[in-house]
Amino acid sequence: MAELSVYWLRIALLLYSIGLWHSLRTVIEQRQQRFLAALTAISLGAVFHLVGLVSDGIAVGGIPARTPYQMASLIAFLITVVFLSVYSRYRYESLAVFVFPLVFLLTLVAALGSPLHPWLASSAIGQGWTAVHVGLFLLGYAALFVTFVAGVMYLIQERELKSKHPRAFYYRLPPLTKLDQVSYQTLAFGFVSVTLGVIVASFSAAAHWGASWIVDPTIALAFVTWAIYLAMVFSRITIGWRGRKSAYFSIAGFCFAAMSAIASSGVHSLMNQ
Repeated sequence: MAELSVYWLRIALLLYSIGLWHSLRTVIEQRQQRFLAALTAISLGAVFHLVGLVSDGIAVGGIPARTPYQMASLIAFLITVVFLSVYSRYRYESLAVFVFPLVFLLTLVAALGSPLHPWLASSAIGQGWTAVHVGLFLLGYAALFVTFVAGVMYLIQERELKSKHPRAFYYRLPPLTKLDQVSYQTLAFGFVSVTLGVIVASFSAAAHWGASWIVDPTIALAFVTWAIYLAMVFSRITIGWRGRKSAYFSIAGFCFAAMSAIASSGVHSLMNQ
């Protein structure tokens, strides 16, 4: 990609991430006025994205679709244009929650397709990147563990409520509504932490390995963890899974994320040898 177009694309990435965040808050909090901020960020992101594509097209002398990164950028932009067109007609705010995780992911891949500044890969900066992304992922895993525990407690509490003779510890468990609330809040916090962790990890990998960062297995596993969180958020705020279904999904999600974390630790150990 042309150097100037990459800067425009990274500005678009930032705006898309803001739009995704406010879209999630709109659906979660059910406050339509919040979507104005999301729509503004997404629209501005599309403008900067278009400028980047035009700049890249001028540089290559044609449609900027010659590399996988250019293709990812073009597809992300077209999805954004289609979304804005559909929204202008039907006004479905929840559609953004389905569309923009993919737009964000494609734009992130495209934005990191070109090498970052050399100083970003320096030893001191590299250690800082690592510390931040590891800390964010650990926060995300910790939150997901609490979500898992809340899910287990919910199933136990529900089972005891249905039994004719609840055991003594039943009276020491929080009510079902409280457990469901704890599960939801920790899930939302964990999703934000893991999303930020994926962004930082991607920038760190791009700084060290250049355009080949996308094939790094640790990054792939990070995206797997993010996808698990995303599926859990979707099931909660769009499908409406709460209570027992949400509890089962929380338990399964934690198990998959834990396996991903173990696999990622193993890959890190092999790469550091």
